[in-house]
Amino acid sequence: MRQSYIFWLEFAQTSFLVLIMCLSIVVNIQARDITEGMIGYWPLDGDAKDVSGNDYHGELTKGVKWEANGKVGGAADFDGAGSHIKVAHKDLTPEVRDFTVVTWINGYKANNWAAFVSARGNGNSAYWMGYHGDTDTLTYVYNNNAANTWDWKESIKIPKDTWALVAVAIEEKKATAYAYTAKTKKLEMAENKIEHIKQSFLNFVFGKDDCCGTRFYQGMLDEIMMFERTLDKEEIMQLATIGLNVESKNKLATSWGKIKDSHALN
Repeated sequence: MRQSYIFWLEFAQTSFLVLIMCLSIVVNIQARDITEGMIGYWPLDGDAKDVSGNDYHGELTKGVKWEANGKVGGAADFDGAGSHIKVAHKDLTPEVRDFTVVTWINGYKANNWAAFVSARGNGNSAYWMGYHGDTDTLTYVYNNNAANTWDWKESIKIPKDTWALVAVAIEEKKATAYAYTAKTKKLEMAENKIEHIKQSFLNFVFGKDDCCGTRFYQGMLDEIMMFERTLDKEEIMQLATIGLNVESKNKLATSWGKIKDSHALN
């Protein structure tokens, strides 16, 4: 009887270990390497360095503070009264049609039309991702400042004062807005089904829009990423729930060692 008990106990333990190993393999397979087409990656862990390897480092202005407990490691905290980060103004000049910007947010607009990320240095060929002034929906500027981009009222609401991953993924025939709320584990998305043309951007900033007066964001930004391609829903969900996988992190490791030791979401 005792031998039978020991046999079944060992069998159960072995089966459990096999199951854990299988689940680990599945998770590793599902965690895709999504660094293809990455223009820049700013973890915002105590500085504004780009760890993509492209060296598009940011420059802080007065008022940006570093928060130790961000969504992934630390985060940058913007006061909504003028603080922002200038990003490689002489060097970061992408010419793109397909384009994706992703960031974790935890805050709210200080002013209407506040931006998470914007680039207004090349006239009408501008980029902006932030709050619609009337609806607080997630929208963007593209197509030489066309109204059917920035005035897209049918987009999704931006979560307020809670950790959320937001993104706008642009391609030829549409743009897709995403908002994943960490607390509810719910992804919202909407499509703006219009054509998009190639654009040339200049003078990127985080935390404000340089257009038309005062347009500041107030709160935390973390893990800002920029791609010269269109991320799909599965890739957005990976960034929201898993983050970059081990292969991605190894590819992004730089000489100054700023890539995170652990990419587990807080």
